[in-house]
Amino acid sequence: MPIVKKRNEQTETRLLLESDEPVELPPAEIEDRDVLVQFEKFKQFIPELLEELRDGVLAEPVAVMNDGSTFAIHGDTRTFWVKLWHAAGTDLTKIDRAQVISCIPSTQGLQVIVEDYSDEQLKED
Repeated sequence: MPIVKKRNEQTETRLLLESDEPVELPPAEIEDRDVLVQFEKFKQFIPELLEELRDGVLAEPVAVMNDGSTFAIHGDTRTFWVKLWHAAGTDLTKIDRAQVISCIPSTQGLQVIVEDYSDEQLKED
């Protein structure tokens, strides 16, 4: 299972999601107040993240973070880099905390077309 147990003094209450592979998250309960943001400017986009988490979503590891616990969650217009803590014993269906580290415009489905400027074409100009 792609989680690491974090303990408090008494019992295991929260599980930090960790994986080097994408994790299919089931629809989950999460309260608006349980989302923390790195920067205030991200707050306006939180409803989109909440919608994705509540519907179930693929969480992809963010390789450049190199920590195994930062995941990209793709919404309709934004991609969120998040850390997720799930309630113990809920099989990933209750999120106790989501920490938004970054929020960028989504580039999924964007197609970049580069014209071929071969040597022949350059010589003619």
